[in-house]
Amino acid sequence: MAGSRPWPFEDDDRPSGSVRPLSQSELQAILAHLTSDPDELLAGTDAEQPVVAVRVRASVGQPGGSAQATWRRLRAAEWTAWTRTLPWRVAATLGVAAGGGILGSLLAPRLGLVLGGLAAGAARWGLRFQPSPDAVAWQRGAAGERRTARLLDPLERQGWAVLHDLSGL
Repeated sequence: MAGSRPWPFEDDDRPSGSVRPLSQSELQAILAHLTSDPDELLAGTDAEQPVVAVRVRASVGQPGGSAQATWRRLRAAEWTAWTRTLPWRVAATLGVAAGGGILGSLLAPRLGLVLGGLAAGAARWGLRFQPSPDAVAWQRGAAGERRTARLLDPLERQGWAVLHDLSGL
């Protein structure tokens, strides 16, 4: 029973993918990466889609490459927007620190500096840079694709061609 075997990751980390027939142009682009003469690899069959006739030891594409590029692009855009608001974030942190210091000094003379520092730390923590959930999802997706590629490595060593991240082809 396949369902009774333990899976190496938690359920939300389970690799996923899809299988679909390749168009002639997609196949030609993939075969161009594998050999200089793609006609050597095609077998004449009655099927509508061509079939690769030779087992090859090759991997095409970078696992998670496009997802990682999207993560970096989104994160860079968010970082740029966040740095534009940095002056008001610094002003807010200093204002909270001053308010905490004044409140602390009213309670006890030496408590002002401590409470001001704690208030500034809490404000800084609350105003820190955090990538959006969409950007983090792209990062997690890229990591999942790399994990899936590691799981497929034994197949590649057995002669299977592993096609990773074909969106860039």
